[in-house]
Amino acid sequence: MTVAVFCASSEMIDDIFFQDVVKLGKEVGKRRWEVVYGGTRMGLMHCMATSAQKAGSRIIGIIPECIKQHGVAAEGLDELIVTVDMQERKQMMRERADAFVALPGGWGTLEEIAEVITLRQLGCHVKPIVFVNTNGFYNDFFMFLENIRKQGFISKVYDALYYVAETVEEALEYIDNYTPGKWESKY
Repeated sequence: MTVAVFCASSEMIDDIFFQDVVKLGKEVGKRRWEVVYGGTRMGLMHCMATSAQKAGSRIIGIIPECIKQHGVAAEGLDELIVTVDMQERKQMMRERADAFVALPGGWGTLEEIAEVITLRQLGCHVKPIVFVNTNGFYNDFFMFLENIRKQGFISKVYDALYYVAETVEEALEYIDNYTPGKWESKY
């Protein structure tokens, strides 16, 4: 199993978010799952990768050249891949992953998880997608989705494309028990 993890590169955030990424890393490591992530030595990303590696996971960082040039590429990973750009990075992460987990993050996290949800909606994959809603982080995001549902922009049926877990344990249980099914677009 290879899990792609999307989360913040920021270090200026509350400790509760770091606690959950450490927990995720330890649990993924216990399962000996491989981790693919953004490849930086910053924030939640690096904390999760370090925790998972210490617990037994093989860690693959995929970083675009434009970010690597800022001197933030992680060291000591099992593999570090430098891509031409973000598009290539995201494609490689999607291709390698058997599951996707979004922990709290900013623009990059939202963009990456939205893309894998959209691609699942379009029938490009049937891999599990999980949000870990640490400390209610994604509550406003899901309220936004509810608002655009009410206005007719998306259907509630698309909620089946992803799962929202309140804890790391719940997220991993979902992935452990996930049964792939063909998603049928409701266009």
